[in-house]
Amino acid sequence: MLVFDRIRRDGIRAGTVTLAFRYWDTFKFLKGKIYRAQNVGYLRVLDVNFKEIADITEEEVRCAGYETFEDFRFHFMKALDMDIECSYETERAVRIEFEYLGENIEDYQRAMGNIKESDIFNIKEQLLMLEQKSYKPWIAKTLQLLKQQGHVRFKDLEKPVDIPSDMIKMFMIKLKQLQLISSSEAQGYSITPLGTKVLKHLNSRYNDIHELTEVVKSDDSF
Repeated sequence: MLVFDRIRRDGIRAGTVTLAFRYWDTFKFLKGKIYRAQNVGYLRVLDVNFKEIADITEEEVRCAGYETFEDFRFHFMKALDMDIECSYETERAVRIEFEYLGENIEDYQRAMGNIKESDIFNIKEQLLMLEQKSYKPWIAKTLQLLKQQGHVRFKDLEKPVDIPSDMIKMFMIKLKQLQLISSSEAQGYSITPLGTKVLKHLNSRYNDIHELTEVVKSDDSF
């Protein structure tokens, strides 16, 4: 279980803390899995890897909830057992990138796609309004692309989606707010279990419209 101090917990809830570094010799969490953090709630691990401590950037330090590298180093060393010696020139840490899902079991269930049909309907209504702003269907296409490829970087979305990059960025933020996608600094966007479930409903709706169109064409032939 990941444990955070009060300042980092507040940052996680606010969405400003999205990284953690731990002095472990093995991975204790798996990418894509959801875990409960003590006194915080549920976190989805977006990426986990080893990183040389000397190579940790100032931006990563800020994303971990520290103002300076010195502040990070002080708390990092404080968290270690007293009998462990850590050299910042030669040692490495486990870098964990995550997103906050919420404090309650309902937040976990939603992240896993276990929601009511009425909630699916509400999401589809929001997506419909969002799609109307672009004047072309793109949501099902985007979710399908993420499902097929696993991870897609932002720069690789503009051509297949055929929407200006500034609009894509705004739309992807909305999809993330709805928990249909996740975004990782290292690997880009990926679809969530909830996104997969919504995509299934969107495809079903498309098939129904397609079948209705074929019926209308058939009737017109008489």
